[in-house]
Amino acid sequence: MSRRRRDETRWSDRTALVAAAVAIPVTLAGAVDAAVAGSANTAETVARIAAPGVVAAVATAIAVHVMLIRRHRRRERAANRRLAAARRELHDERHERSILRELDRALDQTATEQAAIDTIRALFNRHLAMQPMELHLVDAIDPVLTLVLATGDHPTKPGARTSPWDSVAARTNQTLVYDSTERLDACPHLRSRVDTPMAAVAVPLNAMGRLLGVLYGLSPEGQEPGPGDVTFLEDLAGSLAARLAILRTTSGVVARSDDIDRLTGLPDRSAMQEKVLRMLRDRVPFTVAVADIDGFGALNAEAGREVGDRALQLLAQVARKTVRPGDLIGRIGGDELLFVMPRTQPDNATRALERLREELVLAQSAASDPPFTLSIGVIGSGSGGSIEEILHRAAGALHHAKSQGGNRVVVAQPAKDTAG
Repeated sequence: MSRRRRDETRWSDRTALVAAAVAIPVTLAGAVDAAVAGSANTAETVARIAAPGVVAAVATAIAVHVMLIRRHRRRERAANRRLAAARRELHDERHERSILRELDRALDQTATEQAAIDTIRALFNRHLAMQPMELHLVDAIDPVLTLVLATGDHPTKPGARTSPWDSVAARTNQTLVYDSTERLDACPHLRSRVDTPMAAVAVPLNAMGRLLGVLYGLSPEGQEPGPGDVTFLEDLAGSLAARLAILRTTSGVVARSDDIDRLTGLPDRSAMQEKVLRMLRDRVPFTVAVADIDGFGALNAEAGREVGDRALQLLAQVARKTVRPGDLIGRIGGDELLFVMPRTQPDNATRALERLREELVLAQSAASDPPFTLSIGVIGSGSGGSIEEILHRAAGALHHAKSQGGNRVVVAQPAKDTAG
């Protein structure tokens, strides 16, 4: 309501109160005068004043006067509440701006990603200790979402490795607000993070065209965050994302979102080749494995492409949960996955990949889609020179596994020395 309108309303209320105050004695005096004028003696005058019509007129005037006073007081209380709320909102906004300025200055002083995360943790503990929040970042080497920070009094689940594309906010690069995590359209990754239904806001961390993570702010179910809360979280996420992008760029480990396969959420062929080349350049020993779904073409033809896509997604999900945190996984072809296991010998890699095949069988036991098996070819980095040679020999071991009926792991034999 504008100031002019409020002034007009107050003037109208005051005029009505004055009129009511004047009406009461006038009404009472008129009634007395009429009673006296038509009365022969005092007893008759008293009787006329006490007549029902006179009492009703006076009572009505008093009631109107009381009603106007109450309405005026209600409006004053409402105006005072709005003024107090505006003052609190202004105070909160100034406080949030102060927090963000403090955060920007602190982040500018960080030299490593872990230092930036520690700065965010200190800010949460100091200013947002009672606010349940979770920060998930895309790993700098293997692009999977990893829980790095949780605050507040909500029960925190272990941070399982998951694809960035499992988070709707990260996948769409949009801030999403939910009044309940139990909504059918709520983010599956967010829903998996809480034991009880909660309201939530999901803010992606994106800088320089690169997906870096997602920030979740949680509150009791039904208490949907307001616009000011959402804006504050977006500003906070933006400050952190900008600093992380700079730190990762300077260290040369930023994963571009266009290097991620959209179906499985795994790095694509070019991203995996870049990682292997870096290991070869740094002389880091590793084992490579190429995995392929047996009969994938027939599965697509008989059950439909959607079933084939779900098979690839299930394989990627099981692989991420089975391999070690430092191992790399990528999709390099239609139904081919590439595994790179740093500082691992082929025999140890074979045992890990056999566990993958077993976990895949267990995962399919609860699914309704047709089952499928996996063939895998393995080779150590010391068995070949260039990346092309390593991948070629791993593909040869994969072909040998399929020629033996599939559903097995085969290690490439050492190259024969043809010299002499």
